[in-house]
Formats: sequence, structure tokens, C-alpha cells
Amino acid sequence: MLAVLVIAVTGLVLRLLGARGDLWLDEIWSFALIEPLTSIDQIFWRVNHDNNHFLNSVYLYLIGPDASPLIQRGLSIALGVATTVAAAATAAPHGRRAMIATSLLFAVSYPMVHYGSEARGYAGLVLFTLLSVVFLERRLDNKRLSGTALAAAILFGFLCHLTMIGMVAVLAIWTAWLAWQRTARVSRVVADLASIFLPALLAVLPLAACVFIGGRLFGFSVGGVSPFSIAAFAQGYGGMIRSLFGLPPWFGDWPYIVAACGLVGLSAGVWCDRRASLYVIGIIGLPLLMAATHLPNLEFPRYFIISETLLLLWAGEMIGRGLAARGTARLFAVGALAIVVSGSISSLLQFYQYGRGSYAAMVDEMTRNGAAAYASNSDFRTAMVVDYFAERTDRRAWLVPENRMCADRPAWLILEGDVDKQAEHVEPTASCALAYERADASRHWGFSGLSWTLYRRQD
Repeated sequence: MLAVLVIAVTGLVLRLLGARGDLWLDEIWSFALIEPLTSIDQIFWRVNHDNNHFLNSVYLYLIGPDASPLIQRGLSIALGVATTVAAAATAAPHGRRAMIATSLLFAVSYPMVHYGSEARGYAGLVLFTLLSVVFLERRLDNKRLSGTALAAAILFGFLCHLTMIGMVAVLAIWTAWLAWQRTARVSRVVADLASIFLPALLAVLPLAACVFIGGRLFGFSVGGVSPFSIAAFAQGYGGMIRSLFGLPPWFGDWPYIVAACGLVGLSAGVWCDRRASLYVIGIIGLPLLMAATHLPNLEFPRYFIISETLLLLWAGEMIGRGLAARGTARLFAVGALAIVVSGSISSLLQFYQYGRGSYAAMVDEMTRNGAAAYASNSDFRTAMVVDYFAERTDRRAWLVPENRMCADRPAWLILEGDVDKQAEHVEPTASCALAYERADASRHWGFSGLSWTLYRRQD
């Protein structure tokens, strides 16, 4: 369909624009994890870290840390553009207008552009989440080879990100519910689950074995853990809903969560088709399960990426239904689509202005004489980023810990945090006379990045 092709090209342009600028911490972290490896297979069993997104790590291992950022993000760009086409295919059962509306939403929505322009595994996770819905429905309709295709989609979803486990749970519960509706027999539910998901289990088993064995040999590390709280849950899920549709932050997080879940539940009662239960399970049930089990790190919107993908798919379907209707329903659908697109464009403009932060120029300024000592209020994150960009120019910068500042008197100071809250002059320690004057600053906008303020020591 020509319209979907045009939308895909638009999505490509938006992602290319989003892929400009320096790599940020988590992208650099991926390179740091694979740097000691001596063969590509070690990605699957030697690097046991939640920032190791297997397929992305393989790609980065092959192209290397010295490629341009656009090339380093190339796999995510390709998968992100493929997602706009997959979104149309997933919406196909609901007609041509739903295909166009859904593809457009996935093409322009800020989170989708963000993940589709960043060297991590989330773009692929979204793609294979959509494809798993397509192939499961085909399997339920007894289409040939659909079971194999479903297994492949689930395997590649796990290769992109282990969060695919959430989508597998959603698919399994959905399948069980549909089987129960047909037969009301537990034996039939169990038989359907076994026949549908056994190929996927066999496909994922080697990867699971690698992760398990590697974890036993070398342990498993998580980049950071923040405890569960209701406020963190609301911030993450509400923030994701707001960003997904380009909505303003005026109303807070809970109203957006209640509105989204309420509309999904209402639509399930009005249109009692097969997908209605999928949306209830994935958009309402999965986040409730995440909250009930007190999962950590829920303040980060990316942890709701499965629900986010299904919510955007649901929205495209609803808008498509409205566009296919007449009168007020069509006007409402056109208005809703216009609001989402305009809000997304507004978000994207801010994202393009600030990106994920600018670091290379500051490191270049610090190391202009070949080497430099610096201090920071975030040693681990700052050191990883500084080391990466210093190595790209064959320069050296070394971090001075706080307890050595008086003795080593670093020439530079990097403060991480909101640049508008940083002072022009800083005296970081009362133990000795050290004063720094603001020399540069870099902001970031959106889901990823660090804001830095660079200070030069005053002698």
C-alpha cells in the first residue's frame, strides 16, 4: 500500500534525525561490556548484564566502537522502520484505515522514534512484539507455518531484550482465555497452550541455557536498582502514556493511567472481538501484575514497553474504526489523530534540539593538551562516558576521587544534573581552596541522556 510506504519513509527520516549526536551512557556501556570479548559467541554466555541486549551487542561487536553514531544506531533504525510496516500488518484485520492510522502512530510517536534511533534493543522488542501478535492470531486460525513463525518472533524478541518474557506471559494468558471461552475445559486450555508455545519454548531453550550457565559461572549484574513505590509506578506508566501520545504534563500521571485503562476496558465491552481481551490483559493486567509483584525500576517508562506497544496498537485500531464510520465518529477520530500527531511532533522537536546530550565537545575541551584530570559528582557514569570519547581521539583523562581533590587539584569538574540549577562558580570541597568557574553545559531531553555542566579550575 502506497500510504504505508510513504509513512515508512517518513518514519525513516524521523529516526535518522533522532540518531544524530553523541552516544549516551547506556549505548557506551554496551561497548564497554563487549570490549573484553574475544569471540562473538561470548555475548550470549560471558556478558551477564541487563544492559547486554544480545542482537544489538552482536551488531555493535561487528561494526566496532569507532564507527559513526549513525552506523552504530543503524540496526535500531532499520528495525524501527520495519515496525511501522509491521504495525500496518498487525492492524490489517480491521481494515485499510486502521492500517494507515496505526502505521502513522508508530512512525511519529516520540517513544517509537526514540527507541528506533538508539543503539539498544528496544526497537527490535517492539517489532517482534507486534509480529508475535500477528503470528499467534494466524496460529489460532490454523494457518500453515504460523507456529514456526511465532516461535521465531518470540526468539528474536528475547534476542532483542529479555523483557520479551512479559509479552510471552500476555500471549499465553490470552491464548488460555480464548481456549476457555471456546470449550470451558481445563484440559483443552492446557493442550492449546502446549501445542502453540512448545515450538517457541524449544527455540528459546538454547538462549536460556546460555544465560543460565553464564549466570552460574560469572553471575548476573544489573546496572542499577531502585525500590518499588506507587509513585515510581505512576511516574513510569503515566509518563509512558503521556509521551506515547504527545500529551501535556498538566494533569499528572494518574489521570492518564486511569483514562487509558478506562478507555481500553470500555472499548472491550463495546467491541467484544478477539483482540479486546488481548488489550485488557496487556494494557491493564500486565502493569497491575508488575505493581503487585513490586518490580524495581518502574519509574523508567521503558519498563512498560510491552503495554506501550499494545496501547498504541489499540489506539490505531480505535482511530481506524472511527475513520471508517460516518458523522461524529469520523470527526472525533480525525481530531484524535491530529492531536496525537501534533503532540508527537512537538515532543520530537524538543528531542531533536537537545538529543541525548553532548559529551564529545566537552571531553575535547578538557583534553586539548592531550591529558587532563577531572572530578565529578557521578564517578561511574561520568568516567565511562569521558573514557569513551577520550579514547576516540587518542587522548587521556583520569578521574580524581573526592578524597583526592585537595592533593591532585583536578583542572576540571563535571557536574551531572539540571544545568539550570548549577551555579556559575563552585567550591566543591571545604577541605582546601578549590574554586571552579562554569565553562560549558549540555542538556538532554527525553528518555535517555545526561545533562552535564563543565567547570574549569580557577588558579
